[in-house]
Amino acid sequence: MPSTYTTNLGVEKIATGEQSGTWGTTTNTNLDLLDSAIDGVISINLTTTGTSGSPNSLPITDGTASNGRNKFIEFIDGGDLGGTVYVQLTPNNAEKVVHIRNSLSGSRSILIFQGTYNASNDFEIPAGKDVVLKFDGGGTSATVTQVFANLLATAFTGPLAGNVVGNVTGDVTGNVTGNVTGDLAGNVTGNVTGNVTGNISSSGSSSFSSIDVNGGNIDGTPIGVNSTSTGAYKLNCHWNRHFCLGRY
Repeated sequence: MPSTYTTNLGVEKIATGEQSGTWGTTTNTNLDLLDSAIDGVISINLTTTGTSGSPNSLPITDGTASNGRNKFIEFIDGGDLGGTVYVQLTPNNAEKVVHIRNSLSGSRSILIFQGTYNASNDFEIPAGKDVVLKFDGGGTSATVTQVFANLLATAFTGPLAGNVVGNVTGDVTGNVTGNVTGDLAGNVTGNVTGNVTGNISSSGSSSFSSIDVNGGNIDGTPIGVNSTSTGAYKLNCHWNRHFCLGRY
């Protein structure tokens, strides 16, 4: 009876009574494959964009060292490839969770998929971004999804660069530069520079100065210059003194 291989990592399972005198070599190979799958880090140099029908291959090959088995995969290039890059993990029935970094030049995205290409089942990795992806091993209709699509974190420490869309509940300490769309409930200590659209709840000892408000509410009261104005309204607010000074 010949050897078989595990579905997800392609590790060889020696049949009973097989490989007499050579099973140690196979076992050591298996251990190397497991080592790569658990903590392997690899940088893959792409030389072509590929297409949805002929993509760059990211294989998990039965019983042999292969790029797709690694835990951390970084995609690089030797220069701008000139377009969006297509990458396919194979085989299409392997379940896989992997950390991928897009380090391609020219701000090129990567469209990564597993089964037969379908825009609704792939995942786009923007240039310069890190993602943790789950390949569900669903065969020709396999899907690729973000593991942390609905991340629940009890705390966050460090700089946050980018757009925040949705509700922020809790205390924000530091400087927020940019546009905030959604509701801010809690205490804001620091500077808010940009446009605030939504509701600002001033419970606690919050104080704000020099806020540009293009719509929204403060303490449930709509803010606006007048019904026809499109300009921002500058407010200097001191909630602990319960007054705001405003001007056009």
